[in-house]
Amino acid sequence: MSYIIASDIKANLVQGFDLKPYLDEADDEINDLCERLGVRETTDIHTPIHYKMKRYAIVFVQMRLAQDKLGTNSPDVTMEKYRDLYQIYKQELKDLLPQITYEMVTGTVDSMTGRTAVFNLYRG
Repeated sequence: MSYIIASDIKANLVQGFDLKPYLDEADDEINDLCERLGVRETTDIHTPIHYKMKRYAIVFVQMRLAQDKLGTNSPDVTMEKYRDLYQIYKQELKDLLPQITYEMVTGTVDSMTGRTAVFNLYRG
């Protein structure tokens, strides 16, 4: 099952690339993420996927594209641009990862009462 499609990715970076292998890799990454969160069966993944999971998949594709562009041996002076994009997308993935929860994957949060928050309380 495809969680994202090529038209979901709006970045200019994707122009001229065959996105099919990248989209397949993003689907595998989402499935792996779901397994790490305790969802073993892909049939248990709520579709359409949550916005943050979709954003994670899109950023993953963009990061992989930038990474592959860096791996070419062309004497392109814009390689620094792809290195910067790779670092930006990699950081965004790191930021999104802890925000994705089991409840988002399974679609079991229906209201704010089903959510929890953790904060540290210190007494002086």
